[in-house]
Amino acid sequence: MKKGVFICLIISLMTNLFAQDNKSIVLNPPSRDRGKTVIDALWQRSSPREFDTKKISDQDLSDLLWAANGINRPEEGKRTAPSAVNAQDIDIFVFNDTGVYLYNAQNHRLQLVVKGDNRKIFSSTETETLPSLLLLLVSDISRFRIGEETVKLEWAAIDAGIVAQNILLFCTSIDMVGRPRAFMNKESIKELLKLNEKQYPVLNIPVSYKKK
Repeated sequence: MKKGVFICLIISLMTNLFAQDNKSIVLNPPSRDRGKTVIDALWQRSSPREFDTKKISDQDLSDLLWAANGINRPEEGKRTAPSAVNAQDIDIFVFNDTGVYLYNAQNHRLQLVVKGDNRKIFSSTETETLPSLLLLLVSDISRFRIGEETVKLEWAAIDAGIVAQNILLFCTSIDMVGRPRAFMNKESIKELLKLNEKQYPVLNIPVSYKKK
């Protein structure tokens, strides 16, 4: 019995070390039982201009990203957010005080893209107070297997809007807040994240707990 427990501890340690070596963060399993009803969330949803700076908890971050565009049907690889021709074109980049991370829905983890605090890239003024977490929605239109480029860009905007609404409703359901914003320096963001010509930043969404 003791030997079995010891082996499990070694495997767990090796898994954590592997994740750290690959600069990724394994998220908690998403919760299945929490939050307000959809109707309650719709009644209370709003777009604040001021945000709390308290760090988002590990479980709230996990549930937030899963609700945004996580996998809810593992056997099919389907997502919580629909997308045109099931292209799954929307990637979520997470900006916090330690770096920029890409949400990997398949493995439900965050992969480090850029080290350091780059949240100010979304700030419109030097004095703007930013929350501890900002989400950037990027559409990779190369994943659309059909359609002209103009059509793909329309689909990208629609798909980003759907993911954004998932984010906003989830936030409201657990007394967090969010605000979708199209304004941003897209060229600076593309340079920072080394995006290619088919990857388009569509929306950024600061999220936080309700400011008291």
